[in-house]
Amino acid sequence: MSEALPALPSSPVLRASWLRSREHGLAPDQHLPDGILARTDFAEHIEANARLLAFSRPAIENLYRQIGGPSSMVLLADERGLILSALGNTEFLDRAARVALSPGAEWSEASVGTNAIGTALHTGHTVAVRGAEHYLDRNRFLTCIATPILAPGGGMLGILDVSTDVRANISHAGALLRTTAELIEHSLIEHLEGGFVTIRFHSRAELVDGPLEALAVFDEERRLVASNRAARSLLKLDRAHPSADFDHCFATGWATLLGLATGNGGAFPLRAVDGRSFVGRAALRDRSIAPRAPRPPPAQCAGEPGPGGQLAQMSQSDPRVAAAIATLRANAAAHVPLLIEGETGTGKTHLIRAFHADHRRHADAPLVIIDGSSLHGAGASAELADRLGQAAEGTLFVVEIDALPNAMQRALFGTRTSRGATRIIAATRKRVAHLADSGRLELAHFAAAGGLQLSLPPLRERDDFDELVRLFVREACPERAIHVSPDALTLLRRHRWPGNLSELRSQLRLTLALMGDNANELCPQDIPPELFDDDSGENR
Repeated sequence: MSEALPALPSSPVLRASWLRSREHGLAPDQHLPDGILARTDFAEHIEANARLLAFSRPAIENLYRQIGGPSSMVLLADERGLILSALGNTEFLDRAARVALSPGAEWSEASVGTNAIGTALHTGHTVAVRGAEHYLDRNRFLTCIATPILAPGGGMLGILDVSTDVRANISHAGALLRTTAELIEHSLIEHLEGGFVTIRFHSRAELVDGPLEALAVFDEERRLVASNRAARSLLKLDRAHPSADFDHCFATGWATLLGLATGNGGAFPLRAVDGRSFVGRAALRDRSIAPRAPRPPPAQCAGEPGPGGQLAQMSQSDPRVAAAIATLRANAAAHVPLLIEGETGTGKTHLIRAFHADHRRHADAPLVIIDGSSLHGAGASAELADRLGQAAEGTLFVVEIDALPNAMQRALFGTRTSRGATRIIAATRKRVAHLADSGRLELAHFAAAGGLQLSLPPLRERDDFDELVRLFVREACPERAIHVSPDALTLLRRHRWPGNLSELRSQLRLTLALMGDNANELCPQDIPPELFDDDSGENR
């Protein structure tokens, strides 16, 4: 650090960024790296950010119309600085692409030094970088302004950026940029999946029900699950990582609020815990149909399932379930055989139906499901071959794979290379390791074909039990919102659920049916005592 940096910016923020750029080993005159992701890798980033892309698109188009000018563009980047989309004048887009300012390139400080996107990511605030303030020489024809897009639950979701020719005057862009980011955040919360009650509030009555209102979403256990910048400011919460429950935010009682939320939806006085007064509106969230993001433009998601894909609708709050879904998605194009272990009722068939729907090669690609225990006798091999033929260009899903004779297991996985368009998926209720050790499952051909193993945890071991209960309650009673009390959840967790998800869903449907059409809360007394008759004493 003894050698002085040339032409250090006067801004303390940018000066610190230049020093970080040097620590990253960057030189101002270094050559352009190969920073564009491969098509398949970029497609994965597009899928991971599908909701952000979809809900930001209208706001970005409006921002570009207001910015105007032949030498400007609006960029959307993810939380690591990878550019997801670019909208602008064709000639300027081509010019920017020469310095990799285009979709698929990473613009973090570690990659390209001081720039608006990367420095906004590092600081968490709006940043402007003009001309020579860029660390790399090749980027100094640009003036860029970037601001963070905050995630509904906390943290940073991405970066919104306006970039122009250095000679252009975009002094008005900063305010427009921040307002657009807030509109995107507002839209993401409005279409959030989950949550129990939404509160709209502000100290100024005229701002409620408008884009500048404060928004806060709480779950059944009164925890804050989503909020926008205005809510975090008014409630004095951490801007980046808000964490609170209802009773630490408002003095108005929870029961009073729920009564207002189920009423006529009119405005009411809302008091904060520090005595301040707001005007508020509250409403139970309509979760009869899970909100889905509009599909991004085809150019942004070619060949990829949209944000409403069936896998996206499955609960992924449990790390083992999330890992299984991530593995399926990552290997969707490879068509390697898959082997899934999981107890009865853990959702193996539901998972594969969703996977097939999202990643089939064409709309008519078949999904053929066969029970391995049904294949026996002299005609078993011929029947398996017939089912393989039916599944051509689609998916053959064999449940109870360990019930097949070893020779048929070898034949099944050995046909994969000659039937490259047919995906082979097998499942078992037992532990794969135990089956392999006992000789009931042969994995040599499976391994030779590059097979992957997945595991679905039993319900009693899942981290998302409460979320699943609420999901199944919404499915069973889509016409009305039903609150699941914390005590009811505690009681339900005491059961071991040997039938796993299937048993939980069936039991909740029965319980809700017995409660009647006017009930709006699932309480401990609604849960039949006989549910626990077969449980051991340690679970009582």
